[in-house]
Amino acid sequence: MSVPTPLPIPLALALLLAAEPTRAQPATCREPTERPVELGAERCGRPPEIRVGEGVATVLRFDTPLMRAEVSGPGRFRQVVDRELLILVPEEPVADESRATLTVYFADGAVPIQATLQLVIETPARAERQVELFRRARTAASFQRELLETRRVLQEVREENARLRAAQARPGGLMGLWVSGDMGRTGVAAREFLDVREHARNSLVLRSGLTFRARSILVVVGLKNPLGAKPWQATGAALVGPDGAELKVARVWAPASLNPGDEMDVLVETEPVEGAPRGPFTLTLWAEDGKRPIILGNIEFP
Repeated sequence: MSVPTPLPIPLALALLLAAEPTRAQPATCREPTERPVELGAERCGRPPEIRVGEGVATVLRFDTPLMRAEVSGPGRFRQVVDRELLILVPEEPVADESRATLTVYFADGAVPIQATLQLVIETPARAERQVELFRRARTAASFQRELLETRRVLQEVREENARLRAAQARPGGLMGLWVSGDMGRTGVAAREFLDVREHARNSLVLRSGLTFRARSILVVVGLKNPLGAKPWQATGAALVGPDGAELKVARVWAPASLNPGDEMDVLVETEPVEGAPRGPFTLTLWAEDGKRPIILGNIEFP
């Protein structure tokens, strides 16, 4: 069970975020978004789920001041409670998809006096940074924030659709790289993996690695699935630098499921990158639902 520490919230935020791994800060200028959760509106009697990741600070913002919070189940959490804010940081590795129970107690004495949530352990890249929780009916401002976020996602989908339509009219190969502007006069630079750090919990074997750079960055990772293991196929990726800057991943390509004993290249391409990203970078690959992540550190680009 975790005991809350009565620190002033600015100091608490500074301490927790300073201790958080560098992957926690996005590189975009996008306004932070909060997923709204209505307490008491659970489906099939199941409490709401919050995705958390080892070393990542997740901020829960309630519409009612809290008295205390308790976490039970696998793992160990640091937590800070300050009025309506609760900050959680998982401190030790546990199996992916493990679940802990978070119980919060409200300070106003009104009913309900407490609420229960499920903390789902995910890869750090999939952890939620901010969640807004409503004990009472949601405010108009909350609906407005959700509407703005929906519009933002819709605009991204429209832009991606426009890019795909434009790409269909362009030639392929080196000609396509030149016409699209993805390759300039300096061509495409390449670099092999050197002194890459593999996470101790990686379930696949790293066989090779290359990085390429033109306007965007391409990472090619050769992986082998050990005999006796389950099939694995990459569905998502994150590239995070030493200052916490996260390069926006445009696409992840794995042609098929990687069966036990087989080898395959997994390709990760970023959006166009301005300037020279300061490394080294950490690459995290995960399968469906964030399971069996592969974490590779100390990756440099040309």
